[in-house]
Amino acid sequence: MILGPRFLIEAGFIVAVAVVAGIERVGTWAIIGLVAGAWIIVALVELGVWLSHARKPRGLTPAGSDPSPSPQPVAVPPEPVRAPDPPRIAAAPPPPPPPPEPEPEPEPEPEPEPEPAVAYLPLNEDPREWNLWELERATRDHATDDIAKNEERAYLLMYLREFAGSDGTLPADFDGLVRDAFGDLLRAVAT
Repeated sequence: MILGPRFLIEAGFIVAVAVVAGIERVGTWAIIGLVAGAWIIVALVELGVWLSHARKPRGLTPAGSDPSPSPQPVAVPPEPVRAPDPPRIAAAPPPPPPPPEPEPEPEPEPEPEPEPAVAYLPLNEDPREWNLWELERATRDHATDDIAKNEERAYLLMYLREFAGSDGTLPADFDGLVRDAFGDLLRAVAT
C-alpha cells in the first residue's frame, strides 16, 4: 500500500492540531477533543471523496451500441515445477595471521632525584618559591600549643596543595601568604 499525498496532508492536519493545542497549553481533555474533531473532519472529507467516486458511472456503454466482446482467456500450458537450488554456502575466510609481537620498549632511565628543598626564612625579602612538603613537615614537627593556629595552618596547607607542582613547589605568588601564615614557624626552624 502506497500512501498518497491526500493521506499525508490529512495526517499532517491532525498532528498540527495536536501540536498547536499543546503549544497553547490547552488542557488534556481539550486536546483530546480537538484531535477528535480534526479526525472527524478528515473522516468527512474522505467520505465526500468516496461518494464522488461512487457516483461516477463506470464503463457503461451508450444505449443501442453493441458492447465489444470481452476477450477469452487463453490457456497457458503448465510449466514443470522445478526444485529450488540448494543455497550456496561460502567457505569461511582463513583467520588473519597473528600480529607480530611488539618489541620490548627500552626501560626509561631513572630521573635524578631532586635535591630536597628546605623551607627556611631567607634573610632577603625577595619573593621566592616555597616547598609545600617542607612546610607541612615543619608544621608537623613544630606544632604549637595554639590549637586554632595549628588548625589554620593545616587547612591552609590542604588548600595550597591545589597550586603546588608535582615536586611540592608553590609559585612565587604565594610568598607573602606563606610568610604571613608560617613566618614565626620558619624563624623557629631557621634558628
